[in-house]
Amino acid sequence: MDAGGLFSRGPVIAPAAVADHEAKAGLIAEAYALGGIDAMLPARGDFALGRAVLEGLAAKHALPYVVSNLVCAEPLPWPTTRRLEVGGGGVVVYGIVGPELELPGCQVRDPKALLASLPVDDTVYIVLSDQKRARDEALAVAAPGVDFIVSSDGMESLASPVALDNGGLLLASGTRGKLLGLLEVNPAAGGRSWRDDGAGVARAEDLAAAQAKLKELAERKAQAEDERARDRISRQEEFWKKKETKAADAVAHAAPAGTVEGSVKNELRPLGTDIAEHAPTFALVSAFKTAHSGAASSAPATGTSTQHDGTGMGPYVGNNACTGCHAEQAAQWETTGHARAWAALVAQERQYDPDCYTCHVTGATDREGPKDPRRLGGLEDVGCEACHGAGRAHVAGPQQSHLVRSPPTSQCITCHDSRQDGGRFDEATYRARVKH
Repeated sequence: MDAGGLFSRGPVIAPAAVADHEAKAGLIAEAYALGGIDAMLPARGDFALGRAVLEGLAAKHALPYVVSNLVCAEPLPWPTTRRLEVGGGGVVVYGIVGPELELPGCQVRDPKALLASLPVDDTVYIVLSDQKRARDEALAVAAPGVDFIVSSDGMESLASPVALDNGGLLLASGTRGKLLGLLEVNPAAGGRSWRDDGAGVARAEDLAAAQAKLKELAERKAQAEDERARDRISRQEEFWKKKETKAADAVAHAAPAGTVEGSVKNELRPLGTDIAEHAPTFALVSAFKTAHSGAASSAPATGTSTQHDGTGMGPYVGNNACTGCHAEQAAQWETTGHARAWAALVAQERQYDPDCYTCHVTGATDREGPKDPRRLGGLEDVGCEACHGAGRAHVAGPQQSHLVRSPPTSQCITCHDSRQDGGRFDEATYRARVKH
């Protein structure tokens, strides 16, 4: 099952990126059809393609969409529920979109009234949801019959399901397809509430990881050369102490076997190179990369200030304009991963992926920056301006226009946001690598 958001991260796609998003959506839809899937939610990021395009993809590849609380003047072509027979038992799937979805001619209805009357019986009721977590939790309170809510909102992956007030569980495998959620369900006859048999083990692992991190930070703090470095480490210690306390509390309160009626085992399996390729899907993706690796975008260049001659784009001028005055800093930058960001994508044949390139070039998140990975104006890699700000005005008048000397962490986590970098970002460690 999939809770949606496959085709776009947000509800709006820039005009210059539409062709690439539609091409990639076609690839994903065909891959899902090849792999086999039982139920899917059309969420905000999917409707960003436009209703007609989404319905066309679903019809072409027989995608099993389900949406329960979206009512349209022109009815959607998908059912409001899907019933499956799994392991000799019945499973009913609902698809719930959040109120943020704005689709012409359609209205998002409150799902609580829709699901409040679900019976608490031997049928397993699953909700695929792109609502905010607080809404999912409120839905569980209003609908005692809901057993599992699979969430696609946000970037969080839940190694251990979150217990809901109705006895059900909230599940999430994160975004970007890096983890596959596997849930083994062992129901019991009669009433329904659930115990995660892996919760105690997982929380014990979290506790050990937090304690190891705190030990490492204490060693680094003892070796820190100045007060500023010690302050940064102290802030990290506060974060990890909270995680330690939370994990320790969870371990202490893990439900013993036999205290609830049904049990599950949840696994988030990384889809790394150790997993064998699915031959038909691998062939499909390989053919797609070959076909699109050098294809020119059909989107026209936009904006009169945009340049495509290697001298930047809009307010951005590129690194070459910086090195004349900042040669030492530029030389240090050349030693960093930022200087190889574009090459890293090229090596994986992902440089034209609309969900990837923006964090491997300069200025792509700026409305006046590059919007087409084939037209970058010399802004490949995470250059000076990615952190210090657009520099065209500064180059024209250094004394009148100043850049950001020490970028705030908020600038870093635009891309190092745990979702895109696998949670590897550590401020002190990463900043030390780019200090100049």
